[in-house]
Order: sequence, then structure tokens, then C-alpha cells
Amino acid sequence: MRILIVPDSFKGSLTATDFCDVAEHGIRKVIPDADILKMPIADGGEGTMDCILSVLGGYSEKIEVTGAFLGEKRTVRVGFIDDGTAVKTAVIETAEAMGLPSLGERKNPCLTTTFGVGEMIEYALRRGAKKLILTLGGSSTNDCGTGMMAALGAKFYGTDGKLFVPTGGTLSDVASCDFSAMQEKLSGVEIVAMCDVTNPLCGQNGCSAVYAPQKGADACMVKFLDAGCRHFADVVASSTGKDFSEFPGAGAAGGLGFACVACMNGTLRSGIETILGLYNFEAAAGTADYVITGEGRFDEQSLMGKAIGGIVQKTREAAVAVRRGNIPVVVFCGKNAFSGSCGKEAAFPEFSVYEISAGQELEYAMSHAPQNLESSVEKWAQQIVTGQMN
Repeated sequence: MRILIVPDSFKGSLTATDFCDVAEHGIRKVIPDADILKMPIADGGEGTMDCILSVLGGYSEKIEVTGAFLGEKRTVRVGFIDDGTAVKTAVIETAEAMGLPSLGERKNPCLTTTFGVGEMIEYALRRGAKKLILTLGGSSTNDCGTGMMAALGAKFYGTDGKLFVPTGGTLSDVASCDFSAMQEKLSGVEIVAMCDVTNPLCGQNGCSAVYAPQKGADACMVKFLDAGCRHFADVVASSTGKDFSEFPGAGAAGGLGFACVACMNGTLRSGIETILGLYNFEAAAGTADYVITGEGRFDEQSLMGKAIGGIVQKTREAAVAVRRGNIPVVVFCGKNAFSGSCGKEAAFPEFSVYEISAGQELEYAMSHAPQNLESSVEKWAQQIVTGQMN
């Protein structure tokens, strides 16, 4: 029996890698000779690089870059996939440089910068990378990627004609920009940004209005930041001849998505689509008898472009490709909040859901997630064996 384990993390209690190990242990108690393939996943947030490197093979290197504020230093990791080809792929987890959780009480999207991300990219290029995978989750910034681009050679000039590095609070001071040196440096380099939001850069659904409050902005600052983003988008449009401010995902990571598509010739791609593509998931699923996945809370949103939705869709496609009627997908979750739920276990077309901590208080459930998961997976495996015997 071939079982593919492809989970997201249970935030605060289980990493995706931990899930894989615990689930494997539960299965082997019942089916010791099972052929198990583990593919921990992440959607572009914290831990994405580790998941990719654990599955595909690779390594990370520590370097010192600018942190969330200009003038500060931070030690980060840059990942490299060991793909055995001349094309070296680097994984840049942008939050390593300017992630929101690291700031504590110092949150201020007027001052935070993406400069360190640019330094990470610069390092990857010096190491020979020809493909960059950027994860955009967990940003503390709202600078439209200007810091990142400045570190790569882009030039931003103020109304006084002087060169400077903009932050979210000084985007309105940008009078002109020159991307030629940066674009020459990035020539021949493929850039894929993992992005699971569709927000434009500006307006009521833009990065400032939707995400800046989480990063420390009050209502007045939100308006100020949004005006800066609008101004900067206009300056970029004047320079490049194209307006990407309404591009879906341009507002990701405080405008990093905008920088990627408008100035760096990059591509924004769904996080789950990107990672499943890297893993060659569809081919693996086509040979599986069962696909196991999971996340902390399962609800309607889980099927709307998020990890489990992508896994169900790609598994269906794999079944069609190999001309199989169905490849069962089994979801283990901490909380089943799907509207079609009918108790502890709810069955839906082509996948089933198991709530591993039914009836438990949240704090207890989170602290006992490994035990709950192993017990649930073991019971599921016993049902499979019983079903086969019958």
C-alpha cells in the first residue's frame, strides 16, 4: 500500500514535518510495510523553505543582512535546492529578513524596509542562482519592495534630485526611478513569488488598508501609506509605461508583489500551486492508494485556493491522468468547521475529514496535538485494514 502524506502545519502545535513523522508512526503501528512518501508543505509563510529543502534536498547558508529597519542587521538563511542541474534554484523566505513576529512592540510600516530581501537575492545571484522562489508571507513592511530593489541596484530620486532608499513612509517623496542596473543584474533569472492573496496595491482592498493595521498602522497612517503606494505606482508607470497597481496580488507583502511583476519581470503564483509543482505532486499522487493531508482548522476556505483545496484538485487531476476512478484524500484537522460536517467524521465526495481533538479545550488540544494525531491516524489505518480483510 502506497500512502502519500502532504500536510500543512497546525499553527502553534505541529509543523508540517512533525505531522508527517507522527502520521507515519501511527500508520506503521498497523501497516508496518506501507510504502510512505512524505511531502510537508507550506503556503509561502514561515517554514516554507524548510519544507521545500526537506522534500527536494538542498541546503541553506547563513548570511547577515539588513533587518526590518535600515541600519539594523539580522542573520538569515538563503536556501538552495540541490536539483543536480546547472540551473541553481534559490529559495528566499522574505520574512527571515523583515518578518512581523520578530518586531514585538516596534511595529511601524512607515519605517520598515525590504532592503534585506534584496541583499538575500544578491547573495543568491552571486552563488550562481538562475531561478528565485520568493515566499511573501509574514511581512512587516509596506514599502512596495523599494528597499529590496534598492539593494539590487535600483535608484530612487527625491524631489531634490538626491538618491535615497524609500520606506513606506517616504514613498510619496519618490520623484523618479531608474531600474536599469537592477534589471541588467536580473537578466536571465526566473523569479517566482509565492502569493496567496489577490489584493491590488492601492485602495480599500489594497495592502495598506487590509494589512497595514496588522503591522502597526492606525487609521491615519493607513491613508498616508495608501497615498504613498498610489504615488509610487504612478511614478513606476511613468518610468515603465505600464500600470500594475491593480494587478491581482500586487498588494502582497506590503507591495512586494507589485515590485516583482512591475519592475523585476517576475511571476506571482499560488503558494500551493508552486510547492506542489516543485514536488511533482501530481505524478506522486497518481501512484498512491491514499493521500493524507491536514491543517489546524478545516472549513470552506480550506478548499478556496489554500493547501487542502490544491491537494484535492491535483489529486483529482492525477486520477484522471492515470485513468483511475478515485484516489481517496483523507484530511486530519484539529477543528472541523466545514458547514457540511455531521459530527466527528464527515464524508464528502473524494475526501473524508477526521477531527483529531473533538470535545477538547483548545489549550489541551494544542498541547496534545501529536498524541491526538497519532491516535486518529492509527484508528483510520485500522479501518483500512479491516475493510481490506472484509
